Amino acid sequence: MYKLYARPGSGSAAIEAILSEACAQYEVVDVERRPDRKPPPDLLKINPLGQVPALILENGEVMTESAAMMIHLGDAYPAAQLAPSVTSPERPAYLRWMIYLAANIYMTDLRMYYCERYTTDPKGADGVKAAAIAHMAREWDIAAEALGKRPYFVGGKMSAVDIYAAMLATWNPDVPAFFARHANVKALYDRVAQRPRIAAAWKRNGMEI
Repeated sequence: MYKLYARPGSGSAAIEAILSEACAQYEVVDVERRPDRKPPPDLLKINPLGQVPALILENGEVMTESAAMMIHLGDAYPAAQLAPSVTSPERPAYLRWMIYLAANIYMTDLRMYYCERYTTDPKGADGVKAAAIAHMAREWDIAAEALGKRPYFVGGKMSAVDIYAAMLATWNPDVPAFFARHANVKALYDRVAQRPRIAAAWKRNGMEI
């Protein structure tokens, strides 16, 4: 059984969704946010960065980094068809967009919401946030253009990329305005969120739109 260290509404939501969609056996350990915002000691023992999600695999090994977990779980449950096989011609695009979302949009979100962590000058936090908002808009423009009129990012089937993208879409500071700008991303979100197992994970994480 997997053990997922999570916080509702955080990046762990996508991991919970893919575990549910793959019908994997797992338990969720919710990590409370402390008043001093410091990671609890038990989480630091698992992930020295004190970040969620953290995933304990069935063999006891620890995984961190949400995109790595998504890629691993997609491959570990081929029957769920959440990832192209390593020999599929769609595999390069799948890896591209998974890492694009993690390295760009996810990280930009963190700079926007936790801007004070990304500067040593307290007066610089507002500038970090403003730059992050502008960067995130461009990063989503690129992703939305690539998605185009297709139902999913890779091929004609939902993959882990779409689950990841749907979660990140809900992190926009003005979700209605974002979906009005990118109707195709809204349609993607709806397709993902309509799947019963994912819908249950979304509900537990307070992510219904």
